Amino acid sequence: MASYTNEYSQFPRQLMTLHQFQDVTDNIAEFVDQVKTLQSRGLYRQAARLIELNKDVLDKYFLSAEYLNFLDEETRNLEIMAKSKNQSIYYQDLNPIDSCVLYDVWIGA
Repeated sequence: MASYTNEYSQFPRQLMTLHQFQDVTDNIAEFVDQVKTLQSRGLYRQAARLIELNKDVLDKYFLSAEYLNFLDEETRNLEIMAKSKNQSIYYQDLNPIDSCVLYDVWIGA
């Protein structure tokens, strides 16, 4: 059975923290224009540096790759838990070793 990963997610030790995104304000729009201007001039490192320096402010307005990785890992961990909590009941003579998980029930002869 797969095991939980916790690079971005703290599930199941901690429930998922909901992210409250906000609409972009005029101040943030000006900042985005600065970033786009740098990118249009081919100054990608400066644009990336500007974004990194203002990450705490921008976090409320934009999806980041880090946040998407967090969502992906949370979903994966939740799938693992859901599969492990699904109790199956087997009515068969042979022991269903290959398909059983912890807490499954086997009723055999």
